[in-house]
Amino acid sequence: MRIRETMKILCLGLVVSMISCNAWAGAWLQPKGSFFLSTILYYYKTNHYYDSHGNERKRGGTFTKVELNPYLEYGLTSEDTLVLNVFYDWLDDDQGTRSATNDGLTDLEAGWRHLLWTDGTQVVSSQLTVIVPLGYDIEDNPRLGYGRYAVEGLLQYGTSFRFLERGGFLDLAAGPRFYIGYPSDQIRAKATLGYDVLDFLQLIGGAELHWGIGNGSVKYIGENITLTPDYKLLKLSISGRFRLSSHLSFVATAYSHTWGEDTGAGGGFYGSFWVSY
Repeated sequence: MRIRETMKILCLGLVVSMISCNAWAGAWLQPKGSFFLSTILYYYKTNHYYDSHGNERKRGGTFTKVELNPYLEYGLTSEDTLVLNVFYDWLDDDQGTRSATNDGLTDLEAGWRHLLWTDGTQVVSSQLTVIVPLGYDIEDNPRLGYGRYAVEGLLQYGTSFRFLERGGFLDLAAGPRFYIGYPSDQIRAKATLGYDVLDFLQLIGGAELHWGIGNGSVKYIGENITLTPDYKLLKLSISGRFRLSSHLSFVATAYSHTWGEDTGAGGGFYGSFWVSY
């Protein structure tokens, strides 16, 4: 195998570990003084990866991630919502001669969502998010993150609707993410569609795209080991939201990395509680 390809494979655990299944955060804002809290327990597993041409290949070992992800929104005003997203990961990679494990806090995401326009059933908002690495060592294996600050801007649109006497929603978002230094900057987009199939059950389908624009520099952290500066990923998910009360829901989700370049294949599931008050 070529050295360059080997170097890429060694870094796939890092790229996989950074692709988080965040709590769904739509275009809508929280009412002033209100909270939304979601706690996710997330599981991912793969023994394949997508090469630079989008072909799925065996990676020579199994990578797994368990993640605890508290997510918080707070309505600061009727037009402004603050967002906080925290991740703690447990990683295991048995690629190579022996299994490697790592755990710790990854990157904190702090955001500000602002209302641009609404007519009651439709809403347009913007969100600015700052990504802050929380002190992990990028030379650890498996790696918890890139170890670089980033800024992300999103333009978001949401609408609610009724179909066959039941409610639903559509949420769309897109925007750039800029890293300081490596890796490649990205365009990120997502679409979420939800529908109330029963009074207590809402089905939610999601698609999320990460598209590296290829302007990053290679980061060398050891002999024949680099941090891949560019990747692309399409991730699909299906969720069932069970309303337990007017303020509490349980959400069960299955997801798959459906297509990509220079990133991990595979998939998994997660469960979360949504609390609003």
